[in-house]
Amino acid sequence: MLGLRMPLDLLIAVLSSSAVSAVTAALISGWFNLRSKRSEYENAYFKMVLERRIKAYEQVEALIVQIKTAVLDGDGSPYHLLFSDETSKATTYKALFAVMSSALWLSDELFDETRKLNVLIYSGSEGSDTENLIAFGKKHYREVAELRTRVEKLHARDMLVLHKVPAFLKSKQPTDSYAEIRTEA
Repeated sequence: MLGLRMPLDLLIAVLSSSAVSAVTAALISGWFNLRSKRSEYENAYFKMVLERRIKAYEQVEALIVQIKTAVLDGDGSPYHLLFSDETSKATTYKALFAVMSSALWLSDELFDETRKLNVLIYSGSEGSDTENLIAFGKKHYREVAELRTRVEKLHARDMLVLHKVPAFLKSKQPTDSYAEIRTEA
């Protein structure tokens, strides 16, 4: 009887060992699969955020290009090409709107500088005729140039870390600020 018992014990030991091994392997495999799916979801989310950020920074770049070129008036005063004709005001507001509507995807510092530019242009450029736009451009040439330079530097700085999505998301600070807009008299 002892001889028969030994193979049965051995069989039970082997089967139970196999069952424990199978359960352990299934648990480990399930854990890795779950972790992999979570990682895939996170990567897909970060990819979507990065795509939105790239589009927002392209809008900023388009705005920079529009205010980067300067021309000289007949009296020798410089102004940005942006203010050289009537359609420029509508083009400017369209470019500013595109940037402003992408605020969530820009760094807080970059958005603040573009908002300052928006307020300056909106509050200082009354009328739509070419003479008023050129007069505004000449009057605020230095201010617009300095704002554009700050926007351009922040844009370049942000491009270096654009791929660091978790750090960007943690850095976003909700604000309830607004800028009062006054028009020049």
